[in-house]
Amino acid sequence: MSLNFIDNPNILFIKIIAIAFVTIIYSLGGLLIVICADKYLLNSFYDKTKKDLEKKSTSQHIGELTIILAIYGILAYFGRNILQLIPFPLENVDGFKYMNVKEVTSGSLILWILINYSQILTNKITIIRSRISLLIN
Repeated sequence: MSLNFIDNPNILFIKIIAIAFVTIIYSLGGLLIVICADKYLLNSFYDKTKKDLEKKSTSQHIGELTIILAIYGILAYFGRNILQLIPFPLENVDGFKYMNVKEVTSGSLILWILINYSQILTNKITIIRSRISLLIN
């Protein structure tokens, strides 16, 4: 930011509030995206029975994992762009610019939530890990 914290200590306080605000908004948005994606968009990748699981080869599971990760990357991008449109209540207070906060323009928090809280992705990784560990041992 071009504004100096020493010249205007209110900017530091506003920036802390902005970081908390973006964390809450991106976390809730990310959870909503992952719940909807797992239920509707990626449901076809979920192996419901042991028969479904064993029917697919390890390379097929890895291919599905790659597709899921790509979809989550795209969802994180669009989610970030949509969530950035939510107005910050302290915009322009003491010259503060919300979009200058790095956490606002970074979609990493949304992507982290998508990857860590996706049940389909977790199941796919568990399957691949177990198959690879059988090959290694």
